[in-house]
Order: sequence, then structure tokens, then C-alpha cells
Amino acid sequence: MDGLGLMLGINAFSALINFIVFWIILDKFFEFQKTKWRNSNWIWIMLYLIISLISAPANIILSWDQNDMAIRFTVYILTLGRLIPFFMAKYGFNLELLIIIPFYENLFDVISINLSLFINDSIVGLYDGSGGNVSRIVVGLTTLILFNVLIYKKHYSYFKAWFTKLTIKEYIIVFLLTFSCTYIEVVLVHKENTELILKVFSVASIVLMMILIPHINTVRNQNTSMNAMIGNLKGPMKQIAASYIEMHEKNTELRRFRHDTKNLLLALHSLIAERKYDQASEYISKMQETMEITKEKEYDTGNFIADALLEYKGKLATKKGITMTMEGCIPVNKVEDVNLVILISNLLDNAIEAAVRAKGEKKIEIQSILKKNIWILSVKNSCINDVVIRGNRIETTKNNKEAHGFGLSNIERVTQKYAGNLKISCENKMFTAIATLMLTV
Repeated sequence: MDGLGLMLGINAFSALINFIVFWIILDKFFEFQKTKWRNSNWIWIMLYLIISLISAPANIILSWDQNDMAIRFTVYILTLGRLIPFFMAKYGFNLELLIIIPFYENLFDVISINLSLFINDSIVGLYDGSGGNVSRIVVGLTTLILFNVLIYKKHYSYFKAWFTKLTIKEYIIVFLLTFSCTYIEVVLVHKENTELILKVFSVASIVLMMILIPHINTVRNQNTSMNAMIGNLKGPMKQIAASYIEMHEKNTELRRFRHDTKNLLLALHSLIAERKYDQASEYISKMQETMEITKEKEYDTGNFIADALLEYKGKLATKKGITMTMEGCIPVNKVEDVNLVILISNLLDNAIEAAVRAKGEKKIEIQSILKKNIWILSVKNSCINDVVIRGNRIETTKNNKEAHGFGLSNIERVTQKYAGNLKISCENKMFTAIATLMLTV
């Protein structure tokens, strides 16, 4: 009876650690929309605890009969799904939760099972199956401590390799792979007549697979980022092409107008000489309409691509009630066109997203400074509230982060490519992003 009580206590402690770890994973590394807390959520927490405790006596039964696969499978399915009801209540129904939670539960089990090969029952010496329970606690505590240390130090990038969102199909494939390999490993390792080389290979395959998983996630993350970048470039590139056509049409119209200026003035002189003043006035109005078509462009930085982007973003800002001003010149043939588009588009998209939410005057101030081989591009915009910035990173609510943070990583990537940097600050409800690039002579 004492052994059963000890087992229940250890399982309860393990369940608590597991609950906290998954709370951090889903809250910090995945963008699920939270719902309002309800008292009924406590029911799902109790259900989670009950299932966790039921697994304790089930483990005793398993220790008596290692070949009873039906019990193993039932306990494992219950363990994998015990967190789903609570997080469904917390975040609302989401098909991804049905996959993500069992996926990471399975990964923790894979690590725990392999650790239990070293922390076995003979070492722990508490009860049958205590090695596996203690291994689970060690894995959970290690993960929890690691999470808190890295979150405290703001090293979120270390988690990207493990918590990149995959497709449901990819989650299922990796889950089935780890599940099947672990099952084979357990059977081989615990079977007395299994050759040592098979046991070694089974453990080695699990270790190699655990190394492969973050690599898969990293590749997936890079592909997602690349596709997002390509998608972000489509709009600006279309606008550049449209601006080029529009400018070509304006130049053609201007050349025609200049070519016909002499004839136009002769016709106007003739109308005035014949005292046909009404016709002359109407004639002048038509000439003014032609001049309106051929008027100079609003932004003239010396860089055609930059002008096209500024004109497009300027029109977008005006529609949203934002005043956008530009001062300075932008270098030509010093920054690759793609990088220039990424830099300007993301800076202005961030500024517009934030300024549109501001109360009172909504404005964006752009300043470009060229000093020999240094280019400094500064974008200031109104924002609804001052945001807290630590380590050149925005530390604020997710909603505010969305308003200011879109594309900052892309901007940094461009500045670093040109041996520069990105500095952000926020004072008096004015957010400032300053990109510095070193240009080749």
C-alpha cells in the first residue's frame, strides 16, 4: 500500500511538471488564440490528473506482464491525449492541438524511455517501474529549467529548431516514425535473448532520429520564411512594374506635349486674336489637364525602385489617414534590388501597421542619409502606446508585437548582409527604426 501511495505521489508530481512544460510550449512558442478562462476548465485539469494517476497502477500491471500489448497501448493513448481537453478549452477547438500535444508527449516519452535504460528500477529501488517514472521527472524538470533560463535570457532562437509549426501531415509522419521506432526499441531491449548489437542499433537509431527532428524543423522553418519572403515581394514587384509603365506613359505624353507646344501656342494666339475668349479659356483648361497628367512624381529619391515603392506605400498610407514624408536620396546600384525592396517594404509596412492604430496625428517620417559608403535609413511612425524594447527586441503584448514586429527579422537580415545593423526605439508614442548599411565603393 505504501508503494502504491509513493507511486501515485511520484506520478502526480510528474504530471504537474508535464502540465507546466506544455503550458509554456503552447503559450510561448505557438500562436493559438486564447479564450476567456472558465471555471469548467478545472474539470479538464482534474481529468488530466486522474488519467495521470490511473497510469500508475497500470504501470504496475505492465511490470507483471511485459507482453500485454493491449494494456500498453491503452495506457499510452490515454497518456498522449490527457492534455487535449484542457488546452481545447483554453484555446478553443483547433485540429492542430489534436496533433501537436500527442506529438510532443511522444517525444518526451521517447527521451524518458531511453533515459530509463540508465536510471532503471534497480538504481532507483522504490517500486517496479519507478525507473521510468523518475526518468520522466528528470526529463520534465530539465526541460522546465532549460525553458526558464533561456526565456529569462531572451534566447528564443534556441527553440525554433524544436517548435517550428509543421503541417498536420508532417506531424503525423514524424509521430508514427518515433512511435514505431520506440516500440521496436522497447521490445528489443527488454527481451532477454536479443543480441547486444540489435539493442545498440535500436538505441542508436532513436538517438539519430532525435537529432534529425530539429534538423527537419529547421529546414521547414527556412522554407516557410523563404515562401513568406517571396509572397511579400510579389506586391512590391507588381507595383514597381506598374509604376514603370505609368512613368513610361507619362514621359510619352510629355514628349508629345513638348513636341506640340509651338502649334498649341499658335492656336491659342489665333483664338485670342479673333477675340474668341471663351474658346481660348476652354483651350487653356484642356492644356492644364494635359499638364496634370504629366506632372512630376511625388517622390524623387534618385532610385526608381525606391520611388515606386514610396509612391505605392504613400498612397496606401493616405487612404488610411496617415501623412507620409520623405527626405533625402537613396543610393543607386549599391544595394541589390531584391534587398532594397525587402528593406523599404518591411520598414514601411511596419510603420503603416503601427501608425494606423495611433490616436491623434498619424504620421510616418522617412529620412535617408548618405555619408560616403554608409547609408542610414530612418523610419519614424506614430504608435498607440510606447512599447518596451530590451536587447533591440520588442517586449510587449502579442497584439502590439504584431503592430510593430512584422518583418523585423527580414530587415535585420538585409542590414547584416551589408555589415550593418538595425536599431529600434520608442519614445513619446513615436516608434523609430534605423537601418544602417555599409555600401561598397
